[in-house]
Amino acid sequence: MNDSMVPRISELQSLETLIIDEGIVTDETIDLITQLSNLQHLRLRLSPIGDEGLKQLASCEDLWFLNLPHAACTAEGVASLASLKQLRQIRLGSKDLDNQVTVALTKIPSLRGIHLIGVPITDEGLKTLAAMPSLESLYLDDSAVTEEGWEWLFREHSHLHVHIDQTHHDRDAQTHVH
Repeated sequence: MNDSMVPRISELQSLETLIIDEGIVTDETIDLITQLSNLQHLRLRLSPIGDEGLKQLASCEDLWFLNLPHAACTAEGVASLASLKQLRQIRLGSKDLDNQVTVALTKIPSLRGIHLIGVPITDEGLKTLAAMPSLESLYLDDSAVTEEGWEWLFREHSHLHVHIDQTHHDRDAQTHVH
């Protein structure tokens, strides 16, 4: 899959789920994906979707699951998703994200699950995310949260389902077999 193939996908107007695990889609053609009026679930692995691409995705009103593990966005781009009233789950990785993304994510009040990959959020960022009233699930891979930060989270927000570096934390009261 590459950008030259995306126009063919945009013809599938009834498509609700689009998963592209091989190949690369960029900001150059993401506007064609946003034309899928029924799109609810989007996963684009290996695709360096940036801030412009996220701004375009903000027009996908029915989108409830967004998975961009290899994005190239900043917190500003993530903040542009605040208009997505149905967005429940986000899985996001970008070398250009830092603690500021936690503030941007709080602007998406519909979020129930957040998974950040390789984003060096700190204890401060963890506290920002944990304060989200509807948050149920938090997965952090390769974060900069300290042991003290995790202790605080499990003491103050024991209701959260937590994965750290792809596994349940031993103090996660919501642990279950996957």
